[in-house]
Amino acid sequence: MTEYIISSESIIDLPIDFVEKLDVNIINSNYMIDDKIYLDDFGKSLDMETFYENMENGAAPTTSAINTGEYVEYFREILKTGKDIIHVCLSSGISGQYNFLLQAIDILKEEFPERKIYPVDSRMASSGVGLLVIKLLELRESGMDIESLYNWAMENRLNVINCTTNENLEYVARGGRISKTAADIGTLLKICPIIEVNNDGEMIVTTKIRTRKKLFKKMMKMINENAINGRDYDDYIIITHAKNFEFAEEFEEQIKKDFPKAKVMIANNGPTIGSHIGPGTVTLFYWGNKRFG
Repeated sequence: MTEYIISSESIIDLPIDFVEKLDVNIINSNYMIDDKIYLDDFGKSLDMETFYENMENGAAPTTSAINTGEYVEYFREILKTGKDIIHVCLSSGISGQYNFLLQAIDILKEEFPERKIYPVDSRMASSGVGLLVIKLLELRESGMDIESLYNWAMENRLNVINCTTNENLEYVARGGRISKTAADIGTLLKICPIIEVNNDGEMIVTTKIRTRKKLFKKMMKMINENAINGRDYDDYIIITHAKNFEFAEEFEEQIKKDFPKAKVMIANNGPTIGSHIGPGTVTLFYWGNKRFG
């Protein structure tokens, strides 16, 4: 069996010390803030606290997709070692990055006809992609060959579920999830949206709730009703936040009570995703039975 690499992107939004222990190859995207380009590298170039403080002070960071040439250069170095690759990409429903990935693979097929690159459109973002990558690494460690692992990823990727909210509707409006008028009214009424990723990998506002207390109860109800194996869930649950650690800790405490066998992790939303959802965001990622549609 040919040895193979599992690869992904810095949008997996896992803690850097955790990533460094994983046997995964990562390609970094980049972003611009105040006319300066930074690498999306898990906060090493610019820590996330400062990044979100800049946004709160009016900065509007912009992101750019990993382009075809960058993918070609990155994959070429791996292929030279004689290894095949499974690459898990940011959702095609969120970014055009997946198309650049496919273009790069077509180019490299001519240069390395004996090698294989399996592209996985995660249909997910942030630590949801990370959750899928962690599982693929575990299955590879168990001895699964690359084709079987690729097929497993394609069959199970939609079981990675997210539940996202941000009480600061200004950033929800900036990301195009709601209108500015709706954001202004929602702020007055203390309305909190819940954003989910659908089966096409698109981020959609699915619920609007008044007050944080009701929001917390609703999000916990959603994960309790949908988590695979219910209270016996024993996989990772990842809580990401964008400068909202206190709220993330509230979820961590309750999740540990509801799912005592779960491996719970808190992580920062990185700049690629954070640029579009803004400070204040909290998201729950877990393995569930189904997405909303």
